[in-house]
Amino acid sequence: MRSRSPKLLPLLAITAAAWMVPSLTAVAQPAERHLIPQSLQIEHKETREQISILAKRKGPIGSIATKVLAVYNRHAAREDEFIFPPLTLLPLLADGKVTPDMAWALPMTDRVKAEQEQIFVEHTEITELLNELIVAAAKAHDNDAKEFAESAAADSLNDLEILVPTVILIGDTLHSKLPAAH
Repeated sequence: MRSRSPKLLPLLAITAAAWMVPSLTAVAQPAERHLIPQSLQIEHKETREQISILAKRKGPIGSIATKVLAVYNRHAAREDEFIFPPLTLLPLLADGKVTPDMAWALPMTDRVKAEQEQIFVEHTEITELLNELIVAAAKAHDNDAKEFAESAAADSLNDLEILVPTVILIGDTLHSKLPAAH
């Protein structure tokens, strides 16, 4: 896991407090824009910033990081659009609460389920590029770039092993507990 900058500690404390009060983290949300868990917002921002820094370098590290950034940005936009928002419902679902105003998440969870193979392909592409970055960083004796790429590759694997299945479980839970009209 990547170390977080000291300026993020207050934000992380707020996030932890929000998890302790689940009813405040997931409420009915307008159809146009849905919230994304803060931890994932922070992760995306930090990852994008770090890849951008590496992409400005000359040589193989910069070249590979530029490719990573393009693929990452495209995939992160999809995550923000329909993969991450349903995760805001987890605290309420963990408390056994399912309400009709959660139905907004169903099209998203259904899309994750339908596009699981494409999501896997995107993560594979990101991971392959990160592996190239690891090799280039090792050859350049750039431990910071190597450690970042290793951590980002682990985060990508986490998305496949935990986040995507969790979103699908959220959808299955909502489908089973909400009226059929949803």
